[in-house]
Amino acid sequence: MKKMLLLAGEGKIPLLVYKKAKQEGEVLILSSPLFSLPRELKPDLWMDGLSLAQVLEIIEQEEITHLCLAGKIPKDLVFEEDLLHGELKGLFSSISKWQDQALLQVVVEKLQEVVEIVPPLFFLEEYLTPPGKIAGRDPSPREWEDISYGARIARFLADEEIGQTVVVKRGTVLALEGAEGTDETIKRGVSLGKEEVVVVKVARSRQSFLIDVPAIGEETVRHLQKGGIIALEAGKTFLLDREEIEKEAERRGVGIVGIS
Repeated sequence: MKKMLLLAGEGKIPLLVYKKAKQEGEVLILSSPLFSLPRELKPDLWMDGLSLAQVLEIIEQEEITHLCLAGKIPKDLVFEEDLLHGELKGLFSSISKWQDQALLQVVVEKLQEVVEIVPPLFFLEEYLTPPGKIAGRDPSPREWEDISYGARIARFLADEEIGQTVVVKRGTVLALEGAEGTDETIKRGVSLGKEEVVVVKVARSRQSFLIDVPAIGEETVRHLQKGGIIALEAGKTFLLDREEIEKEAERRGVGIVGIS
C-alpha cells in the first residue's frame, strides 16, 4: 500500500484505522469541518462541504493509490442542499430512495474508477464482536426472549434500510432506530423503559463492509441506566473501547453479549 487517503467521518473508527494504516505506508487524512472528529485525529486536508470533485482532485494531485472511507457521515447533512456540491447532487438525483447503502454505493462506484478502496475491516478485524458473553452480567431468561424478539425486529429494520438498533423491554418495543443513530435511539428507549432495557444491534443480511460497519463504544454503554443488556451481532459489528466497555458494564450492572 503506497499512499492511502483516509476520508474521515465522525466517531472513533477513523482514528483506529489511521493508527493501523500508518504502519502499512503513507496516510493522508481528509475530512470536513462539518464532522465532529476525535481530538487526536488531525486532518492533513479539508474539503468544502460534501464535494466528490474535491476528493477526486486530491487523489490525482497527491498520487493516491488507496482510499479508505471510515466513520459516520450524519444523514441530516445529505438533506442540506447548500452543502452538496454539484457532482454529488447529480449522482444522488439518479437515486429514487436516499437510503444509506444506495447513497454510499454510487459514491464508491465513482471512486473505484480511479482508486482502490480498502475497507475499514481490513485494519480493524480484531474489533469484530465475538460470540457469547462479553462483559458484565448474564441476561435473564426473560431478557433472552427480548433479545430474540429484538433481533428479528432489528433485522427487518436493517434490511429495509431504516436503522439497525431496537430497544425492547418485556416484549415491548420502546425505540426503533431511524436516521438519528444508535445512541439517540437508546436514549429514547431508556427514557421510556428506565432500568433493565434490552438493546439489540445487528448488521444487514447483505451488509457491505466496504465502508459501513455497525459499531458501539464506551459512550453507548453510558446511555444505559442500571441493569440493561446490549446484544450485538457477532462477527458483523464492531466493539470499540473493549476495556473501557467492560469496566463500565461492571459498574452499571449491564450485560453485553454477542449473538449469531
